[in-house]
Amino acid sequence: MAKDPLNDLDDLTKQNIALALGMKEFKAKKVPKNVKKQILSNKNSPESFGKRMHHRIQDLLDNPDSFTPNYRKRYEKLLEHCNLLTPLQAYAMNHLLGTDSSRGYQKIPDESNIEFPRDFTPQLGYQVGWHFFVGNCRDTLRREYGILVSFYRYSLLPPEMAHSFGLTDLDNQIFEMQLAVARAGEKHLQARPFAIAGTTGLLNISNEPFCYGAGNNRITSLQEDELFPLRVQTWGVNQGGEEEVEMEVDLGFSSNKDFLLQGNKGCLPCCCGIGTLYYSATNLRLEPGSLLKLDGEEIILNQGQFWFDHQWGNALEPLGNSRCKVVRAANLLSKSSQSRGWDWFMAQFDGDREMTMYAPHTDKNLGYYWQTGEKPPDTMTVPVKGQYIDAEHNVVDIKGTLNIDKWVKSVKSSNPENYFITNTWYPDRWEFQFQNMVPEDIRHFTMNPIVKGGQTGYNASGAQYSEGGVNIRNFEGKFLGKGFAESVYYADAHTNLFHLAGIPDTPKMRKLMETPKPSALLKLKALLYTAWPPHQRKIKKVLEKCLEQGLPADFLD
Repeated sequence: MAKDPLNDLDDLTKQNIALALGMKEFKAKKVPKNVKKQILSNKNSPESFGKRMHHRIQDLLDNPDSFTPNYRKRYEKLLEHCNLLTPLQAYAMNHLLGTDSSRGYQKIPDESNIEFPRDFTPQLGYQVGWHFFVGNCRDTLRREYGILVSFYRYSLLPPEMAHSFGLTDLDNQIFEMQLAVARAGEKHLQARPFAIAGTTGLLNISNEPFCYGAGNNRITSLQEDELFPLRVQTWGVNQGGEEEVEMEVDLGFSSNKDFLLQGNKGCLPCCCGIGTLYYSATNLRLEPGSLLKLDGEEIILNQGQFWFDHQWGNALEPLGNSRCKVVRAANLLSKSSQSRGWDWFMAQFDGDREMTMYAPHTDKNLGYYWQTGEKPPDTMTVPVKGQYIDAEHNVVDIKGTLNIDKWVKSVKSSNPENYFITNTWYPDRWEFQFQNMVPEDIRHFTMNPIVKGGQTGYNASGAQYSEGGVNIRNFEGKFLGKGFAESVYYADAHTNLFHLAGIPDTPKMRKLMETPKPSALLKLKALLYTAWPPHQRKIKKVLEKCLEQGLPADFLD
């Protein structure tokens, strides 16, 4: 009997395809014929992924952004590893590019242009985007759960470059799914992350009604021209414990509130061609008949409240350059810089009231990131801002203070052979204080995870994050509601990124990944360029516009 050519794929690619199709182990005969044809096509071959990535990096070498530190040595080294690439290797390598990699994608508009039903679907011309569901629910035995489902996509090449290789926008995507479940008082489970390329034929997207499918996983709207009611169906396997645990959700959602347009009418921010467009559904109700399966146990969920985000944009993964030359010059001279990562929170209080809060990482708090020592960090205090939504959907911008005084170490992985344990300290308790823009009974509160031992997981690219359900109480211990807390880029991701990209983890390679310092000549050129009065006026105008769109006030100190 002839050997099936699918079995010649590398092991990790076969595992990813299997997980997308609901298989614990790869079985070539279970791959649909039309998908098999796509997987074995030339455009999905390691030679093609390598050729396209080589072209991408060579283009960055040949056409560097103005007023940008020099990445030449890094890119020349990465080119040495571009001969043959799996989709996952190309995906991980994209995260090792410099800030100039933000160019060429669909431009973020100067003003929000969110439009429904068009923007229910992924916007494939932008660099990244996600559809994200988190919430807390109960089963018929009154056991409590936190559930996370994220459909995340990444455009490997700028669209015009992808088209030059004969790829459609869907072909150009890498998709990954996150599924995590925690039962209160027990363990946090994350399904093993998987990543599949659009060139496999496993991705399907349509609108009116909206449907977003990745293998056997899908998000489906049940009504034309409306996002809700909606159904989410996903499956995965947690492999981080003593035994594997199969996880499956089939969740129905309805919404009785208008969408929340985050930031300035959906811009967070829209600034010089980069930033994000972002809207949320803040108060989703779990529909009767929703199901959760854990390790063979079928669980009927009869009560729940969830949150939905759809966000897309450029210059997040990795952090990227402004597309305005004068702003790049000003940034080169700026004293402030923003570290990679953030803390994000959603809170759902009684009385149909919600909050969303966000605290970007900054260089001022470097002593709290990448910490792996025996002792946890001290208390971290940071400013936090967001929005409060009342029962009538009135939205108020809020500012406050966040204290993190309890930490937990990440000592597990859902797939330790490929996503290495980091032993990093993560936040494990959050204390918020707001002023009079928030109702008095919810101005001061704490968030505590519903499970002990941490809630960390991994993106398929190799980066680690922490995310999970929390209980909300006031300072006297009174229960106020439930929510979710997310912490991103507390761990050094390079060990995983190098491994998944097929690159040796050496001191020399680590050195090349450090942000290059601008030369004295480049800084002098930037100073002269920004000193010209017309450029001074443009910087002022741009800064005022960007601040309106939600950019941090210290963007150009």
